[in-house]
Amino acid sequence: MHVATGANKGRHKKMNFDLNLVPFIDVLSTCICFLLVTAVFINLGSLHVSQAVGSEKSQEKPKGTVTASLGGGGQIRFEVKDVKGLRNNTITINGERGRINFTRTEDWIKSFSSRYSDVKIVMIMPNPHSKYDDLIQLMAQFKQSQMDQIGIAPL
Repeated sequence: MHVATGANKGRHKKMNFDLNLVPFIDVLSTCICFLLVTAVFINLGSLHVSQAVGSEKSQEKPKGTVTASLGGGGQIRFEVKDVKGLRNNTITINGERGRINFTRTEDWIKSFSSRYSDVKIVMIMPNPHSKYDDLIQLMAQFKQSQMDQIGIAPL
């Protein structure tokens, strides 16, 4: 293809040039490797739980709910609603040295789920100072006790 310019009438310039594709291929292969490595870590870091409220697959009425409210200083208040045969529907577990006492929390969750195995819905209500690790550990304790419809209330 020849293009004529106004300055050099009669002469034709060739528009051929070489494009070095090696750096482009290097950057592209690096991006693909990064994508593959991060996709594996995203899959490993996921936690599979069911939605606590508003799930389409559960059409029957829930048999009860547990609300776990995280307070300051590691305090957790469990409030149980709509469970037949339960007299004391609120229990508070105090923390140790400003942290959540997960051994007492796990004991309460296991004893509650063994007595009331049909209760599956849990709502966790964190406070603005709650730590993410504490939320994940609390969710894991509920999930181990077959209470897998877990929701976290927004702040």
